[in-house]
Amino acid sequence: MDNRKQQLKDKILKQIEEKQKILEELNESSQQLETLREVRDRVSKKGKTVKYETGYNAIDDEMGGFSEGSFINIAGQNFSGKTTLVLKVLSNIAKNKRSVFFSYEMYENLLVTNKLTDTQIDDNLIIVQNKYLLMDIETIVRDEAKKGVKFFAIDSMMKIKVLDRMQDYQKVSLISSTLSKLTQELGIIIVLINQVALTDIREKRLEFKGSGDVSYDSDVSLFITVDEETGTRMMHCKKDRINERTWRRDITDTNYVKSVIDRLNNKTYSTQPTETTTYQMDESINADIPDIF
Repeated sequence: MDNRKQQLKDKILKQIEEKQKILEELNESSQQLETLREVRDRVSKKGKTVKYETGYNAIDDEMGGFSEGSFINIAGQNFSGKTTLVLKVLSNIAKNKRSVFFSYEMYENLLVTNKLTDTQIDDNLIIVQNKYLLMDIETIVRDEAKKGVKFFAIDSMMKIKVLDRMQDYQKVSLISSTLSKLTQELGIIIVLINQVALTDIREKRLEFKGSGDVSYDSDVSLFITVDEETGTRMMHCKKDRINERTWRRDITDTNYVKSVIDRLNNKTYSTQPTETTTYQMDESINADIPDIF
């Protein structure tokens, strides 16, 4: 036990040393003020910002996919399909690009046999299951980003741990700010599965659980709502910093709705998901999204 504690202590000290070096570099660079021309020249050398199609009609049609340098939060009540959505996005991107999935919520047997069934992505998708500490997540993200990985997904915010004893809102704020800074610094995409507080569900509000800092830090805020009586699922984009617009769209799984009806009638049904093309979208670019569940 003492050996394990010493190893953890040494690891923490090493990471503190690495962070201090990064801070020193940032302090040095911050003293070298740049003109707009210098910033523009530096950005142009990086090339055009890349967008990644997700394979999800609602997101690709409305946003053109996810942009590099984006911190994306996806939230909804329990069993609204957040993980399924993220896994579909991962499966689409990992066909061509190496990606990383921090899988903390789902038993690996179910993950492999029920969700990630496309074997084309086996060599491109890295699965992380036992690294819960925020500092470990940051280390993995930095290491993989150096290798060219651009897409990371985490399931979920609630499973991430920090070393310090913090209030829940402080913990959420630290996690959110850390991940957001990583996307900006490394030019990567991080998708974080989040939750909606029970009080917000009751009051029919679309807000992230724990801290208002999540909304502030997010480049894209997506919420999934479910009408339990009809099975209708709606995706609400409450914030899109890149495209500067909000929208909502029907993403109902038609086979799921059919399964509910057939179950009531004691019939057999298919469980293969399909996405409908029927949708509702606000006419105004900056229209407010009604808080309807």
